[in-house]
Amino acid sequence: MILRGLFIGCLLFCWSSVYANPSHAYVDAVLDALQKKGLLSVDDVNNIKQQATTAKLDSIKQSKQEAPKNTQSRVAAVAKKASKFKVWGRLQPRYTFVPSEDGLEGTNGFTLRRARFGLKGYVADKVGFRYQYEAANEVSGLSNATNLLDAWVRFEHFDDSIGTFTIGQQFIPGYTRRPQVTASVERKFTEYLSPGAAGRARGITLKRGDFGLPEAHSSGLFGNRLHYSVGFFNGPDLSLNNDNNETLFGIGIGIRPTGLSHSDDEYSFNPRPFTYGFGGSYNQSKDSGTLDTRFQPVGVRLDNEWYSLFADVQGGHWRGWVSWALFESDAEGALARNTDSQVTDSLSSSALTLGFSRAFALNSDDLGVALALQYQYLDNEHPSRTMFFRPLTGRSADELARGMNKGDLYQAMLTWQFDKNVRLINELSYYDPDDGGFSYPAFISQFQIDF
Repeated sequence: MILRGLFIGCLLFCWSSVYANPSHAYVDAVLDALQKKGLLSVDDVNNIKQQATTAKLDSIKQSKQEAPKNTQSRVAAVAKKASKFKVWGRLQPRYTFVPSEDGLEGTNGFTLRRARFGLKGYVADKVGFRYQYEAANEVSGLSNATNLLDAWVRFEHFDDSIGTFTIGQQFIPGYTRRPQVTASVERKFTEYLSPGAAGRARGITLKRGDFGLPEAHSSGLFGNRLHYSVGFFNGPDLSLNNDNNETLFGIGIGIRPTGLSHSDDEYSFNPRPFTYGFGGSYNQSKDSGTLDTRFQPVGVRLDNEWYSLFADVQGGHWRGWVSWALFESDAEGALARNTDSQVTDSLSSSALTLGFSRAFALNSDDLGVALALQYQYLDNEHPSRTMFFRPLTGRSADELARGMNKGDLYQAMLTWQFDKNVRLINELSYYDPDDGGFSYPAFISQFQIDF
């Protein structure tokens, strides 16, 4: 009886799981054969089949109960992976008014200054990426990628030692600010004199500290007090629309004595501790055959050098900034024609920007108003840079004539922040050229919507 009981128990254990399978004809046949040989009674066979059927039903019930949990686990895993990627963008519709004077037509209309979208996140542990595309029609040509702004991969494996490695199209070391939320609607003259288009080029950088944002990821050395970046790039030519066969080298250093990083926003709607910082950068490359090379003989090589100095101070709701840039091109004994149509063997352009802002928070929900004043001085000799020193409202001859290559610019800004992602920026500018032009005002009102 004991042997028979063990035998039946084994059958119950093994065949109950087999019987749970929808195809159990083989199990029935075996049970019937054992009954005929007298090894199992009719009751034994019926009990085994009944228990197998019960096990099958319990298995189906348990599967149904676990299915939602498994589905939730899979959904959670997918959501966790998707959370590593973020879609973002910026829209900037704007209105521009420039009065008509001295026989030149004015500007009175709406344009779409920026329509950008991008994707950023992580493709693996400590491997980040960033992609940004510009869909608006007011962007200057970038190196072999007309509207592609950012396209890089960042390696964070050495953040705590030498720094962050970034490969791809990115900002060149020493660009005077992180180009995110700013007080004025246009980039500063000092930024226009940076190498590359909008301060970008394709290459590789090593950066330590957020002085190199948005590419950098680590904190600075010595308690976040020393920040640096160094990089090698395809040399951008002076006309900004393609690469040459030379290499551009760039290096930048930033010092923050307080160890506190300043906000990338030139308005302090949320009060911040007092902090200040300063730094400088140097870039060098060669060039030939661009808009600036009206040389004799043709095909001469240019030695290009960019120098920049910058500083900022921030405390409470106040913010101040200053930057200076110098761009020099040596024709190595050949002759070039500058913006005044004078023949020379070198080109030299410089710019100065000085400004401050005061924000007033109206409540704790990011609603506020801010005021800012900014002064800029420009002395430009590079013909390829002329088109940028004017309100970006088009490329007609009249509007080009409104720009200036030498003179002063006075700006007053009034900004409403409806939400941390929605702003209305109003800017009144007054251009006062020294190069034979006439002074004139310009007004720009621009929505800035981030998502």
